[in-house]
Amino acid sequence: MNDLDNAIRDYFGQPEVIAELFNRFVLNVELNPSELSPVDKTLIFNKLIDYGSKLTLEKFQHIYRNLFLMKTEKFYCALLIETEISNVLPIKLCLFESGLYATEIETWNCMNNGGLLPCYTVVLYLSPEHYHLRETANDSPYDYIFYMIEPAEISDGTMAELSEDLGGVLQFVKISNNAEKKQEFLANEVYARMGDLAKRFIKCFSDCMITQ
Repeated sequence: MNDLDNAIRDYFGQPEVIAELFNRFVLNVELNPSELSPVDKTLIFNKLIDYGSKLTLEKFQHIYRNLFLMKTEKFYCALLIETEISNVLPIKLCLFESGLYATEIETWNCMNNGGLLPCYTVVLYLSPEHYHLRETANDSPYDYIFYMIEPAEISDGTMAELSEDLGGVLQFVKISNNAEKKQEFLANEVYARMGDLAKRFIKCFSDCMITQ
């Protein structure tokens, strides 16, 4: 993993961050971070390999390196962090979910415990640009619906309703292609109050934008 991947893992892998994203942008119920427990994705990837995938476990782990899977008693929360997106994204998500449900049925024996749990799958697109989902979807034969969170599309009012850490992180991503606004943000007292993991992500993301 590179520095940005590590920063993404350390910040966005926190149950508190995942719960806030899902509460604000996806769910109609209030999800408490203490309700979330991590799920071992290795079981899912091994199931896909058993089903005939030609990809290795290491390849799956690389492709889904920034996917965080949590579970409550009633549903799954799958958060995929992307900094670049292609038109194979729906296929990528559909493949993951098929492995998840196959694992539930054959490994976790959920049918004896009330049936399959639904999975809320969310893509957080870490880019100052808008991802033209509809245009991309029209070029794909796959009709797959998932949730998208795009900082470029989040209003300043909505940003202000988030915690300082998450709101600051998403706001920085939104303005990351504007050097003047970036400097203003980094000099702001809100940034000074942000936690270490959020600041580390911002630094790594900014460094990555500079080298592109």
